[in-house]
Amino acid sequence: MGNFFFLQVFTVIFALSIATTIFNKRILDFPQAIGVPLVSAIFVFILQWGASLLNGNQFITINIHNIEEAVRHIDFYDFLINGVICFILTSSALKFKVSDLRSYWKPISILASIALVLCATFFGLALYGYQFLVGQPVELLVLLLLGAALGATDPIGIKGVLSSVRAPHHLIVKLEGESLFNDAMCIALFMTLMNVLQGAHVTVFGVLKTLLYEIVVAVIIGWGFGQAILRLLRGKHEMESLILTTALLACGSYLVALFAHASAPIACVIGGLIVGNRWKEILEAREIREINHFWHTVEGIINSFLFTLIGLELFILDLSVSLILGGIVAFFILHASRFAANYLSFAFFPSFRHKSYNGSLAILSWGGVRGGISLALILAVANVPELSAYSSILIGYTFISVLLSGIVCGLGLPAVMNAFYHNPNEETQGFKGWYQRMCHKMNRKGFQYIVGEDAFGNENITVYKPESLIDEKADDGVAAVHNPERVQEVKRLEHPDNF
Repeated sequence: MGNFFFLQVFTVIFALSIATTIFNKRILDFPQAIGVPLVSAIFVFILQWGASLLNGNQFITINIHNIEEAVRHIDFYDFLINGVICFILTSSALKFKVSDLRSYWKPISILASIALVLCATFFGLALYGYQFLVGQPVELLVLLLLGAALGATDPIGIKGVLSSVRAPHHLIVKLEGESLFNDAMCIALFMTLMNVLQGAHVTVFGVLKTLLYEIVVAVIIGWGFGQAILRLLRGKHEMESLILTTALLACGSYLVALFAHASAPIACVIGGLIVGNRWKEILEAREIREINHFWHTVEGIINSFLFTLIGLELFILDLSVSLILGGIVAFFILHASRFAANYLSFAFFPSFRHKSYNGSLAILSWGGVRGGISLALILAVANVPELSAYSSILIGYTFISVLLSGIVCGLGLPAVMNAFYHNPNEETQGFKGWYQRMCHKMNRKGFQYIVGEDAFGNENITVYKPESLIDEKADDGVAAVHNPERVQEVKRLEHPDNF
């Protein structure tokens, strides 16, 4: 009859997922991608505390050792990177407009490539200095590897945060676009550094050649699958076959790219973009709505399942004071590195600096929520011989950084957005009011925008109280002097082609 191992595992994980999701929804009411891992971590702490209290009790005992062993046997990398991530990326790509990508491909490319590499470099160097100062030195290459893993922004986390914020369209496109495309760059950079750590001979030319091969072949595979799926979608279908066809797009393009040693994330993203932007020519609006509803449900289930597993990883961590403090420092270094990397990356392109909405880079830098991809990469390699001595630091710092990223960056994003986009309902009292006032200090130019709609329902962005820019105080400090030359400056700041 068997021991029903998989049934037991799924029952426990689904029960925990339901408990964390319901608790978050009814008590905390945080965005799911932030609340679920936080509640999972709290539940694990309670379970560990309860086990220590019941130690030696003759009636009830909780064997933490058995739980730890079960968690250690979870192949997180295989579950996420070689499993469910293809469905997450394809679901997002199906709803991402190619027209948006065509409009904003330059900033998205910069964020997903140059900024990612610079962020990993700054993070590794700064954390290397911290570890040296506290007397726990870690090899620089190991910390650069950690920086590469933490460079990936999480598509689930980004969407969860943006759903609770009235964000302008251009920022939503850039944040979602970066989260879609930087995974491939992150994995490529991570595996290159891993090969160097394991003694492989790596050259800059070889890395660029491999990266070019992975991208080009992945685009070809994604394009081929996208065209094939579009042909399959033509004609009469049951709803089940339509859903299964899009599922085939996700896992089929990903699997073929893996066998071809190409970038599997890019392959399924390209396939999803092609199908999602052309299926209106083939399918009815009702069918598209139902398919999108299915994928939205799948995303929610994977989200709960994934972040519950992340919370369970606490069982294999020996959380000492130094590890927790180091993880908090690593998060702040990561946050500062992202800001520095983004600003420096766009400094290479002066036209972007001149033609930019006020606060765009600050919001984009703040909105880099980390998630399961970072943890999966670290968990996959933490116990290889070259890294086993640093496994607790790698896993601990990653988990704490991911958790704080959701809490600080995710929950703090609305207040940062309010600093640059006027919100008459922003918090003014208590801690939230104080935090909002602190965020307003990020707006050094002193003016805000308003996001509205024109008569045709199209989004427009205008300066809030433009007279504050056009008029300036006279010498007596009371009267206002109109400055017509600044009218053109206001028009430039409101121009829809801004970065």
